[in-house]
Amino acid sequence: MIHPSMQRKQAFTLIEVLVVIGIIGVLMAILLPTIEHVRHQSYITKCASNLRQLAQAMTVYAGENQNSFPRTIYIPGQPLVFGTGITAPDPFAPGGVSPNDVTAAAYLLMQTEKLPPEMFICPYNDETSYSTDFAASPARSNFTDYTKNLAYSFANPYPSTAAVDAGYPLKYSARADFPIAADLNPGVHLPESDILSVRPGISSNQMTKGLSLNHERDGMNVLFGDGHVSWQTDPFCGPAGDNLFTTADGKINSSPTNGTDSILLPAGQ
Repeated sequence: MIHPSMQRKQAFTLIEVLVVIGIIGVLMAILLPTIEHVRHQSYITKCASNLRQLAQAMTVYAGENQNSFPRTIYIPGQPLVFGTGITAPDPFAPGGVSPNDVTAAAYLLMQTEKLPPEMFICPYNDETSYSTDFAASPARSNFTDYTKNLAYSFANPYPSTAAVDAGYPLKYSARADFPIAADLNPGVHLPESDILSVRPGISSNQMTKGLSLNHERDGMNVLFGDGHVSWQTDPFCGPAGDNLFTTADGKINSSPTNGTDSILLPAGQ
């Protein structure tokens, strides 16, 4: 028979329980941020992989189409549009996509190269709930809702005649440091995002207004002309150190102004 005093010695005291709980709490406080950081880094890596695969698909497309970037109907001088001709079976036929549709160009790449819709989605976004366009098919010409189905922005495939004359690349021959795609352009969603308000040298807190929403505004993956992807903590990484989400003269949803003016579109809605 076990003596009662021995039973008391085998039990935990309240102080011992509280100490154990405290130790567990400290360990959780140390481990949770590390786990979250690892998770975030895995999303960044997967996002970069998406962009590299898109670069490979664009290279294949260029090889099949006289070295050109993907684009649908192109009329120099007409304004850019987004999300038109969604149900049209042929983006090049009458009644299909409107001229100079930026998102239709991205959809055309997915369609012709038979890419999974998931490749156009950043795996993590803290403010926008993306969803893959499972209805994607050769019978359609655009995303169901490009604000939900497209998490990346691409070099404007519909430049003005003046930009082309100045050397803007209509064909897949961009220089190595020319941004051709990146996490989605944040646009001008005041006060959260305002790509037009940022400039080189401002504080990191102010710079968040010019960063894509895809990665908690920590930075963004950028795909360059030679196929490499780089993590950037500000948008000033064009060939001339200019903002890759605006034109050199500070506009969005517009034509580039010269041969090295990379503006990535669409801008976030």
